[in-house]
Amino acid sequence: MDAQVLISFAQVLLVVIFGLVCLNLYLVFRLKEIDPFARWNPSSINGAMFMGFWIVGVIAIIWTTRVWWDEMVMVHSAVSEQGQRIDGMFWRTMAVSILVVLITNTLLFYYAWKYRSKPGRKAYYYPHNNKLELLWTVVPAIVLTLLIFDGVSAWHDIMGKHPEDSVEIEINGKQFEWTFRYPGADNEFGETHVKYINDGTTNSLGFNLKDRKGQDDLVTTELHLPVGRPVKFTIKSRDVLHSATLAHFRMKMDAVPGMATHFWITPTKTTAEMRAETGKEDFNYELSCQQICGSAHYNMRRIVVVETWEEYQNWLSQQTPFYTQYQQINGGNTADAAAAEPVNVALSPQP
Repeated sequence: MDAQVLISFAQVLLVVIFGLVCLNLYLVFRLKEIDPFARWNPSSINGAMFMGFWIVGVIAIIWTTRVWWDEMVMVHSAVSEQGQRIDGMFWRTMAVSILVVLITNTLLFYYAWKYRSKPGRKAYYYPHNNKLELLWTVVPAIVLTLLIFDGVSAWHDIMGKHPEDSVEIEINGKQFEWTFRYPGADNEFGETHVKYINDGTTNSLGFNLKDRKGQDDLVTTELHLPVGRPVKFTIKSRDVLHSATLAHFRMKMDAVPGMATHFWITPTKTTAEMRAETGKEDFNYELSCQQICGSAHYNMRRIVVVETWEEYQNWLSQQTPFYTQYQQINGGNTADAAAAEPVNVALSPQP
C-alpha cells in the first residue's frame, strides 16, 4: 500500500480515537450528574463565531487582493480609448458595491453577536417602519439608476456608429481557431457565404471566388492593429457560439452563428510600449474566446500586435491575398466558386 495512503488512514484513525475519548469523558461526567456544558450559551458561541468569521474573511480578502493585485488585468489601465471609459464605469460600480457589502455585512455579523440570546433577554417585536422602508427603497433605486445610465451612455458611445476612417477587420471563429480578414487595396470586403465553404480547397471562410472585390482580401492568423486609429471589427462564427475577447482593450463580443456582430476600438499603446512598461520582453496582447465552445476551447487564442501606422502598413504589404494563395494551392482551379451548395463543412467538433 502506498505510504501516503497509510499516513492518511492513520490520521483519520487518530481523529476517530480522539472523538471517542471525548465522548467517554462526557459520559463519565454525566454519570456523576455533572454537565460540563451547562453554562455554555450556544447563542454566544454562534455570535462569537460570526464575528470571527467576518474578521478573518476581511483579512483574507485584503491579503489575497494584495498578493494577486499585479496579476489582475482590470487593475492595469485599458489600452484603448473605449476601454478607459469602461474602466471608469467599472471602478465606480465597484466602489458602490464594496461600500454596500462592507456596511451591510458588518452590520449583519455584528448584530448576530450583539443581539444574541441571553438569559432574561426578551426579543423586541419591530414589525414596520415607513421611513426605513422608504429609505432603503429610494436610495438604492437612485444609485442603480445612475449606474444604469452610466452603462447605457458608455454602450451607445462604443456600439454606435464608427468613424468613417476606421480600419475594418473581420474576425471569424470556428472550432477551434480564429482567423482574420483584411480588405485589400480597394478597401472593400468581397462576398463570403456558407454555401461556398470548402475545407478541402482551403476556402474555409466561404469566399465567392468570382467576386473581384474579394480577390485582394487578406486572411491571417495573427491580428495586427494600428495604434491611435479607430478599428471596426465585424465578428462571425461558422459553427457554434464563440466570444471574441480583447481583455486589455476591455472589449468582448459574442460571435453568433448566422449573424454578424460589431464593435470598434481605438488602441492607445503599442505592443513595444507595453513590453517596456511591464518589463516583460515576451508580453503580447491576446484575443481569446470567453464562451466554452467544445473540447478544444483552450485553443481559441491568437496573438494581437499593436504597432505604429507605418509598421502596420508594412506588415499588410508583406501579406499574400487569399485568392493568390488559393490558386497556388489548387492549381488555379476556382470551380468550387460556382457551386451554390454546402460542401465539406464539418458538422461536429473536431479538436
